[in-house]
Amino acid sequence: MRSGRLLAFATAVTAVVLGASQAHAGSDVEVVLRPGYGSAGDKSPVLYHQPPTGNPPTAVGSIWDGTATPYRAGFVFDGAVGYRPLSFISFGVTGGWRKSAVSSSAISFPISDASRTGWQVGVYAKGYVPLIGAWTRIDPWASIGATYVYDKQTYRQTLPLPMTVSLTHQGVGIPLSFGVDYRVLSILAIGPFFQYEIVTAMGGCMDNPVDHRQCNDADSSIRMTAVKNYNVWSLGLSLRLTM
Repeated sequence: MRSGRLLAFATAVTAVVLGASQAHAGSDVEVVLRPGYGSAGDKSPVLYHQPPTGNPPTAVGSIWDGTATPYRAGFVFDGAVGYRPLSFISFGVTGGWRKSAVSSSAISFPISDASRTGWQVGVYAKGYVPLIGAWTRIDPWASIGATYVYDKQTYRQTLPLPMTVSLTHQGVGIPLSFGVDYRVLSILAIGPFFQYEIVTAMGGCMDNPVDHRQCNDADSSIRMTAVKNYNVWSLGLSLRLTM
């Protein structure tokens, strides 16, 4: 009885391994494109910080001081190029770009023409769940990565004089992704994905023609800029080409 159960278990494991190997035989390089929809939060991660001494800036707008919530979910595009040495794992380099939608009604006068974009680059490791039988065309997967993330906001401010203000943020991101791909062809798979990324702040600056560059690494007695962590989520369609 026991030997029979062991034989059945060994047969099942062998079938999974052989089925997965056949399904992905010769597919060593993967190229992934992921257009989607996502958000990096509704507030600026670069904020005004009142210094204990020194002169305050000429004007603190509602975006820089953190009271405005103008940003909405927008377009996100990620991509990756990796190597898949085994049917159940791959690793490589990844990058992406995003652009937030802006609600002008959430910004108080005298600010206009606000925009927010971001990009990132890094590495990833992905694990696949190999299936057999009628399910061999389906590839559930999960991945984790480490990225450098750059976020930039710009807006027009009319007081104390017309000028463009720039807020830049740099951070380290840990993206966690999940999805299910369906192989419509031997080299092409398509499926939904969801990604959640935790961005830890490394630094940030405010720039304008009047107050010039104010960064969070300035001396504590005159520091006007602070940075905070934020999160990014996105969902969309993943297209994977294997060669």
